[in-house]
Amino acid sequence: MVQIDEWKPWPKQEEALKWVVFELLFGGARGPGKTDTGIAWIGKTFDHPKYRGLVIRRNADDLRDWVDRANYKFLSRGGVWKESKREFHFTSGAKIRTGHLKDDNAYEKYLGHEYQRILIEELTLIPTLDLYLKLISSCRSTVDGLDARVFATTNPGGPGHSWVKNRFVDVSPWGEAYWDPNTGRSRMFIQGTVDDNPTLIEKDPGYIEFLDGLPTELKRAWRYGDWDVFVGMYFSEFDRALHVYEP
Repeated sequence: MVQIDEWKPWPKQEEALKWVVFELLFGGARGPGKTDTGIAWIGKTFDHPKYRGLVIRRNADDLRDWVDRANYKFLSRGGVWKESKREFHFTSGAKIRTGHLKDDNAYEKYLGHEYQRILIEELTLIPTLDLYLKLISSCRSTVDGLDARVFATTNPGGPGHSWVKNRFVDVSPWGEAYWDPNTGRSRMFIQGTVDDNPTLIEKDPGYIEFLDGLPTELKRAWRYGDWDVFVGMYFSEFDRALHVYEP
């Protein structure tokens, strides 16, 4: 068996992993270690024989990097990638499947399935809330000891920026659970930036310089995770820290 170095989360990643809410969004900028955190999250229950997880990205090709990174981490847990099925099989009997949402009809193939965990990479690439809700309707559990949860990662921007911002970013203070009065379920947003990932800062300082050198709007979104800035916004000088206060 190849020995794999054990991944240790940084504080913000650890915070995202510790919460028990139905929906959690982690991200808000580039570089906080969103992908590694998502892999750790969906792989936590690999030892349960009835565990079924689902990993989703908008396009199938975008999952290639995720699969390569997950394959490296799951190897020490008895996980084997089955290319023909596009899923990981574990010696316990657990399975983690991967899928895409390249068209509206793609959502329908998950209807009727049961996944105790659903991981969605780059959530703002899903254009509407309706399509997102159709997808997570398959997140449920009839298995004792496995509750249903959704974990998503993303940066500001993209076709789904507005609904993601409304559902996660603006609904409650960051890092605090919001309980939806209509569904009785909880959701939360954990903000993370490149400053929360010392590994990337140490290994690739040039990436920080790249982010710092971006045009103003893009820098605010990708470097600092500013959800209130996007190309074409009328009040481009808007800053949540300066212009929002408790009444």
